[in-house]
Amino acid sequence: MSDMEKANILHQLKTYFDVSPEVLDTLLDQISNKSVKDNFKRITSGLTIEDNYKHLYSSLPWIKNISGLHQAQAEKYKKKFQIPDYSLLIENSQKDTFPLLVDVKYVKGAAQNCTIIPKQKHTLREYAKAHRQPLLVAIYWEFIGYWTHTCLSHFGGKKNNKIDWQTAIRNDLSHMLSDYTFLINEPFYRKTVFPKPADHSDGNVARHEIYGKYDSVFIGRDVNSLFREDEPFYSMVIDANFNATSVSVEEQEDRICLTEEFSRQPSMIKISQWLLNFTQFMSIKQSMAVNDMHVLEMARNIIVDLMHRLGYSLSYNIPSDKNKCTDELFELAYKDTTVMYKYRRS
Repeated sequence: MSDMEKANILHQLKTYFDVSPEVLDTLLDQISNKSVKDNFKRITSGLTIEDNYKHLYSSLPWIKNISGLHQAQAEKYKKKFQIPDYSLLIENSQKDTFPLLVDVKYVKGAAQNCTIIPKQKHTLREYAKAHRQPLLVAIYWEFIGYWTHTCLSHFGGKKNNKIDWQTAIRNDLSHMLSDYTFLINEPFYRKTVFPKPADHSDGNVARHEIYGKYDSVFIGRDVNSLFREDEPFYSMVIDANFNATSVSVEEQEDRICLTEEFSRQPSMIKISQWLLNFTQFMSIKQSMAVNDMHVLEMARNIIVDLMHRLGYSLSYNIPSDKNKCTDELFELAYKDTTVMYKYRRS
């Protein structure tokens, strides 16, 4: 077992068990490679991003399986092949599945470029070619809190091994994993009814900081025709992604009615971005589950239902740099659909 594999196991141990600093130091001392030992914190931050990728994208409906490959690879094979991080099965427009390899990258802090070592780029491509499976590079851009998926052929520069965040977004293929984008081109409204006097007695239930617990909620694109939705999650996913503008506050004898407007300007919102905003808003881990159901999957179901009931349309990004890789993936994912037609006509 390599020292990198030991570091991976130690990361998993830290993730799922309460490991004291003393025990951690004892285990780290058993890693002989000084580079791995000294960079353990950096390595584990990257592994955490890989774990978060699995939690996030497992919540999306077109992903029928996602398996970590764990890079358990003998050194002699690494000269030609680099094992990517994940193997996925994706449902396509024909309700069949196709395999997809994904290698995860993490662009930390304020950095705006992702760079792959040329050798790694070559060995990843060779692995995908030998297994006859398409490969995408998933990049988490920390400074904007955003995931993209691009082909290796979208990397440029002198050594064809660098991509900036703008290029990654222009060529983003995340929608093939059902990480599609909603176009919020008109505002929508929420009317919340609160009982009087304000009730702040239970801090564990959804409530307004001023008006307290709510009695009922109504949502819609027409302020004069709203549908009732009392499930708290709907308001939570809205507040996680939109800033409210107060339209009116009506005080009656036994209640207060607050009407708010959301999104005055056109906005493009990708599901993964919305889910990340939700975990930050709720201060929860991306791995969190309630009654054996992943919280991110619950949130995703509500987001899609909300957007459907509000009547906002979906958008599927057509890459600005079409190539052999994108041709293959669009054919696999969208054969005989309007998305494929749009791709060919672009």
